[in-house]
Amino acid sequence: MTNLIFKETQRFTQLWIWMLLVFVAGIVFFSAFSLEEIKYSDILIPMGIIGLVFTLFLALTLKTTIDSHSLSFSYFPFIWKRKYDFKEIESMELKEYNSLWEYGGWGIRYNFDSWAYNTGGRFGFMVKTKDKEFLLGTHKPEEAKKAVAVFKVYKSKNHGS
Repeated sequence: MTNLIFKETQRFTQLWIWMLLVFVAGIVFFSAFSLEEIKYSDILIPMGIIGLVFTLFLALTLKTTIDSHSLSFSYFPFIWKRKYDFKEIESMELKEYNSLWEYGGWGIRYNFDSWAYNTGGRFGFMVKTKDKEFLLGTHKPEEAKKAVAVFKVYKSKNHGS
């Protein structure tokens, strides 16, 4: 049995995102009804697309779990589960970052150096493996510090730095 060190589930809960989505939906809805001759396709297709965007934002969930010997995460519905044993991870640090400046926004992002998986905030786990480098956002920096400390103890005792 493994000892659970860190567990977090994140969603897009920022009010400004939802207000923006409602605003765009309102513009599309009222634009469709302002047409002189209304067809179902004029309404159904744009509203269907907006409905799918709303559903996507409701479903987007970043789950991060760190136990005594591994890190795993999923970013539903795009990434079901990725798991890395501490043996595979070369380094893991808690990083303060600006997602807008460093990655161009939130969600699943790439900046030509590393991937970022986040839903907001300014802290994340910067993880480096032999082949990959990625950042997992967190809204729990104090708990994240403890998880990084456990990782460092594991590496120093079992597998070198």
